[in-house]
Amino acid sequence: MRSTIHLALTALLLFALFPTRASAKGEYVWPLTRRFGLSGTFGEYRRTRLHTGIDLRTATVTGLRVRAIGDGVIYRLSVNYRGFGKALYIRHPDGLISVYGHLDGFENRRLGLEDVVARKRKETGERYPGDIFISVPVKKGQTIGYSGETGYGFPHLHFELRRGETKPINPLSIFKQKDRSAPVIKRLILRPLGPNSLVDGQHDDVDVWLTKSRRGYRGKRKPAVSGEFVVLANVFDTVSAGNHCAVHKLELFADNQLVYAMRFDEFEYGKSSHRGGLVFDNQYAYFSPPSYVLSLHNRYGAQNPWELSSHNRGILGFSNQLGPHTLTVKAWDDAGNCSTAEIHVQSAPQPPGQDKPPLRLVKRHQAKRAPLVQVWDDFAEVWLQRPENEAPSWAETVQLVAKGGSGQKLTLTPVERGEDWLSACLPVDGRLQGQISLSVARSADDAIAWRTTETGVCIMPKGGGILQANGLRVEFPPDALYGDQIFEVVEVPAKEIPGVPVVSGLVRKVLPEGIPLEKEVIVSFDCPSDLPEKDIVRCGVYEYNAKRSRWKYRGAERFSERSVGYGVPYLSTFGLLVDKAPPQISLLEPKSSARLRKTGNRLVARITDAGSGIDYRTVVATIDGVEIDAEYDPDRKLLKGRFNLSRPRGRHRLLIKASDRAGNPAKPLDVTLP
Repeated sequence: MRSTIHLALTALLLFALFPTRASAKGEYVWPLTRRFGLSGTFGEYRRTRLHTGIDLRTATVTGLRVRAIGDGVIYRLSVNYRGFGKALYIRHPDGLISVYGHLDGFENRRLGLEDVVARKRKETGERYPGDIFISVPVKKGQTIGYSGETGYGFPHLHFELRRGETKPINPLSIFKQKDRSAPVIKRLILRPLGPNSLVDGQHDDVDVWLTKSRRGYRGKRKPAVSGEFVVLANVFDTVSAGNHCAVHKLELFADNQLVYAMRFDEFEYGKSSHRGGLVFDNQYAYFSPPSYVLSLHNRYGAQNPWELSSHNRGILGFSNQLGPHTLTVKAWDDAGNCSTAEIHVQSAPQPPGQDKPPLRLVKRHQAKRAPLVQVWDDFAEVWLQRPENEAPSWAETVQLVAKGGSGQKLTLTPVERGEDWLSACLPVDGRLQGQISLSVARSADDAIAWRTTETGVCIMPKGGGILQANGLRVEFPPDALYGDQIFEVVEVPAKEIPGVPVVSGLVRKVLPEGIPLEKEVIVSFDCPSDLPEKDIVRCGVYEYNAKRSRWKYRGAERFSERSVGYGVPYLSTFGLLVDKAPPQISLLEPKSSARLRKTGNRLVARITDAGSGIDYRTVVATIDGVEIDAEYDPDRKLLKGRFNLSRPRGRHRLLIKASDRAGNPAKPLDVTLP
């Protein structure tokens, strides 16, 4: 009897340690021999793309045994500096492919995989030779490698399942993760669409923060809506581990009628996995620290695999039904836990417009006499102040005329006429394209306008073109946009990096924020004529995060003698910076007083750079003139390796060299060790 109870308890313990429900046939095992939880789920925000797998925690350590989830053939190894770092691919008999990323190393004793990599490195002369195609059979549960932190990020195992080479599927549809916590819904965001739509009397986004009760999440306020609007949800799942991970499914209801539904089950490389901007709003979403704001609509009508249901593309409007309405959002995680959020809105007639522009708009332009322009997602407001020598009735006798880049002219219809201000709407409807200038005239036929102003505004057609304003140039290839789009380029302040100055104040922000792109665009700046060539070659395009007051190097390509630019997958705040700061090298191990051994000495050095970042190809460490097998980790900013001594006696010279991507060499670390 005791033996039977003992066996039963043992079985329960094993099930708790390895709760691997793989498929209907149960043929797969968990990639790690233990479960430490998840740090990332399928479909998460990864700036411009969607996360195509799950991230397994490894208890912040490397070297855990990684095993094949089922029988199959290892057909591909990948060794890259960034991305997945060291990755392994197995093709299984049922057609699925399993992918294991960020490995510390491949299994070598039985499979000889590290020997394969060594031969490829010798053949190519590259430390990171990329893809290596092989054919090595493996059995379910067999060790194939060891967890690590190669490529992007800190210690974890990235795991994918694919149908064929190009279709990642959600691994948690096969493997079940123990999770009893429901998703957290922090707020809903209401965004009016078009010049005739308002939320709480404004064209800007309105946050409705939520409080949690036993019945779910409830809105703290009741906004007034007029015209059409869409809903965004700030929602995440903790996976019972205090994380901020993506949810699995979302539904939006208006007065108990389903309006929009989405679920992350599968994507396709090259067709949908790069469309992160259609799912997560780039204006609010962040990868680190994670913040997920999802668009509960398909405003552009794109074909997306995550969309389950869409009424009017998720665009709401109650103009014909004045009074109170209820909006409900339901969110599910991969374990089936559900949370519900409910807010009430009041549909009302459109209120009168403002008689003056918002103060923040006046401050941003810093010039009250010129027309002020506020760009929204699909139109722009134009404001003009009454000249000092004009009577209060001036607004009844003037017209605002917009001129496009190809000479098109459009008299703008006034929205509001006040004593001191005149406002009008600049539409995006195909009548104007290109760079926009504004003229103020007594009539449409007035040959001499009071004032003609070149704005930083451009209406870019879906077919592509060039936006050039306020010192910034953006090249849009055809179909980079999902529709015609209005943009404005404005000057903004930014904190400078010591030793990496901004060139001639060239910091520019592209409005509106968060517009999704289907393709990369080229952002470039023209260097000032007085900037010497030695500085031009060290210039680069940097992106500025105003919330964190940080610059991030994006890249540098010379498009002409004095033009520097780079391809970017989304529009933000960019600057032209010249990197004059060399990297810094400091030795952590071995200590200067440490006595070296003949074999197995550990090398750890910190290499930092304030600007463009370390060029890993320039990092070289030698001991007594013999190169050390060491690897630079850009996330930890550490150079790590091990070395042996060719001669055990006497003193030894350790030399480390490195340069940044702007070509600045660090002062070599040159030390003598006992």
